[in-house]
Amino acid sequence: MRSLIALLLVAAPSFAQSGFTATYDPDRTIRISGPVTRIEWTNPHAFVYVNATDRAGTVTNWGIEIGNPLDLEAEGWKPTSVQIGDELEVTGIPARGDERQIFAKSIVLMRTRLTLFHETSRKGPPPASPPTPRWPDGHPRLGPAPGKTGYWGAASTPSLVEKGAVIDMNDEGLLHNLADADRVAPFQPWAKAVYEYRQRTLLRDDPFTRCIPAGGPRQFQTPHGFQFIEQPQLGRILVLSGGGDRNWRVIYTDGRPQGQKDDAVLTYYGSSTGHWEKDTLVVDVVGFNEKFWFAKGGLPHTEALHLTERFSRPDLNTLKYEVTVDDPHTYTRPWTGGWNVQWVADKDIDEYFCEEGYHSKGLYGQN
Repeated sequence: MRSLIALLLVAAPSFAQSGFTATYDPDRTIRISGPVTRIEWTNPHAFVYVNATDRAGTVTNWGIEIGNPLDLEAEGWKPTSVQIGDELEVTGIPARGDERQIFAKSIVLMRTRLTLFHETSRKGPPPASPPTPRWPDGHPRLGPAPGKTGYWGAASTPSLVEKGAVIDMNDEGLLHNLADADRVAPFQPWAKAVYEYRQRTLLRDDPFTRCIPAGGPRQFQTPHGFQFIEQPQLGRILVLSGGGDRNWRVIYTDGRPQGQKDDAVLTYYGSSTGHWEKDTLVVDVVGFNEKFWFAKGGLPHTEALHLTERFSRPDLNTLKYEVTVDDPHTYTRPWTGGWNVQWVADKDIDEYFCEEGYHSKGLYGQN
């Protein structure tokens, strides 16, 4: 059966490794038609290629991005849902510049006129949440209860901003009004200039789109979620990422000291030591390198970045994340932001692999 269920959930979807606005022009829509010549079903982007003929009779091969394979398979899509030679009519958002590439909003199988796409209905309010699962010592479990599965999924905000600020931005952290930059964080002058440049260039230089690890708060805002593996007998908690390159972070809870900042080995995730303050896990993090963006939207940082993270689980379905950012080389004072994350019950986090340097092959690897 040739069907595509919920190819897109919303008009401007959230992608794993895309830089959507830097790649596509959401203010434009085009329509093409033609036979399928190739299908690519690989992370982080699945493509169908179509030979389209224009009014002058010129045939051009277009790459049609249809989403991420993990999401597509979860919605019932398969690589065999469309066959080589099938005639398709595609409506979608074109790439910027001269690239012959489209992000599909709808696909119609011309032989049957079957629309291989429909928007899912909006979900109602979530049901009442059960109590927080706990360890025998009374501490909240950050992962699933014994005999259960689950992981943490969607964050409640698109990017990190200072607590109390309400700022209009899209899912990638792009401001709708660049004048709001002053309310995002207390920038040093150079840092504000860097942030505004990244915003003006539509985040096109984001290392995350090249499969560089998402360190800092961004680890908890990536598509496909994250998971805590708690190992109290070893005095540590592992944080596994469901999106991006296959990587993990270690939070030590065995009482070891953090050590001196100057002695830290600089990494994407830094050096993390945590302890419990009643029902809140407090994590001290230093030792970051400067090779990544620590939040969506292009917030800059230096090697002096020092984070204090607070994790709490007031009920089964909610994780509260709060972080205090202290980087005196980048910001005029420490500042705090955060969000909530929703629990995805009865599912394991998906295996997701992303090759570093993916974009070096061209626009999504297209020839």
